[in-house]
Amino acid sequence: MGKLLENRIFISTRPSGQSAELETLLSEESATLITMPTIEIRPLPLDEFAWEQLKNLVSFNWIVFTSPNGLRFFFARLFDLQNHYGLPEHLKIAVVGKKTAASLECYGTSASFINLGNTAKDFVIDFSHRVAPGERILFPIGNLARSVIEDEISKKADCTRLLFYETVLPETLNDEAFQLILNDQYDMIVLTSPSSCKNLLHLLSGKTDPAKLRLVCIGQTTSTEVIRNGLEPLITAGTANSQGIFTAIQNYFQKKQL
Repeated sequence: MGKLLENRIFISTRPSGQSAELETLLSEESATLITMPTIEIRPLPLDEFAWEQLKNLVSFNWIVFTSPNGLRFFFARLFDLQNHYGLPEHLKIAVVGKKTAASLECYGTSASFINLGNTAKDFVIDFSHRVAPGERILFPIGNLARSVIEDEISKKADCTRLLFYETVLPETLNDEAFQLILNDQYDMIVLTSPSSCKNLLHLLSGKTDPAKLRLVCIGQTTSTEVIRNGLEPLITAGTANSQGIFTAIQNYFQKKQL
């Protein structure tokens, strides 16, 4: 008897270089993952205000990383400034998810608070209890980041949002994967952010019926964007990471066999 996902084809819309874990999980089940990034993450130049905040990290109590991208570009700029990754000893770090927390090891530090929830609201509920009134909190984020966390935390603390990167449509596209979608020769398309959904629909506009797309969403935020566009996701992962996506896919095909 063959494996559950044998010979099935999945297409990942994640940025280049960010699909390795899911690819490994699927390949172990004899499935194929083809990458077709619909978003590209690029660093943004910092303005004078942002550089001043970096120079005065000692004035902050917390720094919040909501994704590995914000973390990566923050430390790159910090290294540009001081030629090392060191942070003030009193500065505490809060992160969303184990993957973001694990990324801190590369910079010789660790998180004081790790939220394992799947949404910004989950983070706010836990984190707000750890923040003292009047504390200063730094948010290194991207141009499309929502403000749910800052809006709530700013009711008791001083929040500073700094743009470190931007999310854009890639200049080139994987034509092989694109044709598989147009010819309906794939099993599922993996979406991991609202912007990956928006760009995918933009690329497919007028070329195929979006209602026929078989979409897998990493979590509720992405799923909400799919629904907002009048579509219904095939699957929404219970845990917002590659393992969660893989498990959701397995569960889907197991139920189809019953």
